[in-house]
Amino acid sequence: MIWLGAALLLSAAVLLLGIALLRQPARGEGPSRQATTTALYRDRLDELEQDLATGTLAATDRDLVTEELNRSLLDDYAEEERSGGDRIAPWIALFAALCLVAGSLGLYTLIGDPAADSLRGAERLLQLDAEADRQALLEWQEQLQRRVESRAGDAKSWYLLGHTHLKLGNYQAAAEDFARAHAVHGDDPSIDVYWLQARYLAGGGVIDATSRSIAERLLAQDPNHLLVLEMYAIDAFRSGEIKAAVGYLDRALSRALDAEQRASLRAGMAEARRALGNLNPSVDVDVRVADPVPRGATLFVIARPVGGGMPYAVVRRPALDFPLSIRLDDAVSMNPAQPLSAAGEVEIAVRLSLGGTPLAQPGDWEWQSQPIGLEDLDAPVVLEARLTPPT
Repeated sequence: MIWLGAALLLSAAVLLLGIALLRQPARGEGPSRQATTTALYRDRLDELEQDLATGTLAATDRDLVTEELNRSLLDDYAEEERSGGDRIAPWIALFAALCLVAGSLGLYTLIGDPAADSLRGAERLLQLDAEADRQALLEWQEQLQRRVESRAGDAKSWYLLGHTHLKLGNYQAAAEDFARAHAVHGDDPSIDVYWLQARYLAGGGVIDATSRSIAERLLAQDPNHLLVLEMYAIDAFRSGEIKAAVGYLDRALSRALDAEQRASLRAGMAEARRALGNLNPSVDVDVRVADPVPRGATLFVIARPVGGGMPYAVVRRPALDFPLSIRLDDAVSMNPAQPLSAAGEVEIAVRLSLGGTPLAQPGDWEWQSQPIGLEDLDAPVVLEARLTPPT
């Protein structure tokens, strides 16, 4: 573990410091300075007595020299005491170093992350299967639960714990986990999408005010967010707002989807259309292509004023699975304030856009109808649009 390794390294550093500081002889190891000084003092006194006996030194001079030797001996003793006090300094340094290690480890425990290693690789749980890997998910759930109990400000752990609960079917717990992750981290689509999903499942498919606010944040990032549009479509269908459900499904089908998703949404659209019935006026456009479609092209079916202008209704689809039948009516109007039913006469433009834009560009495949009167219709107008490459 990282924190244990750090402690060992710090301890080793202190050990080396202690060895360096204590590598000086202690009291009692070898002759002390005081003993040496005293021996020299006695030798000098003996020499003075010999000089006095031989007559080379007067008695008065001997007293002066003796006094000087005594003063020198006292000075040496004082110096020895000071030196002995200095030898306490290494122990003080060693004690300070040990305090530094203990303080560092304590501070790391408080503000560091000693348990981080146990969560390494936790992101792998995102790929675990709810049934095949249930035991692994339960183990991660336990670890992450301990983690957030000790570190409530860890948004990532709350997020991952939410995923374990979501996979294990604990939807209410998952919703609470993602709510905590959002509270710590702030707005983030990667949190919002699972928070919304967990709340939707926990609430039995009901979209309450909190869930709707999350959904609107996601739509602000992506106006055709697939999960949000599907939830809105189901909610509208259940509430009897079939026209709104058709509009949500139409927007969802405008995305690039895989074959299974397209089939599911088209089945939902067909059911919604049956429940809605015919809105007057309506125009059904059967789109066919004569040649292989360029990869990545986008189909636009547009009802607009004759000669051009702001469209009344636009349907967008990835250019796949031809032939394709498209209905234009008020359910797919661009602006509710200017629905298709408000137009007296329109023309239908069908464009296979190579650049993905509804505005005409060189190289686009185009088809255009004759003017169509929409007043007094009692059945949908049926058109067949055959697209060919430009010549």
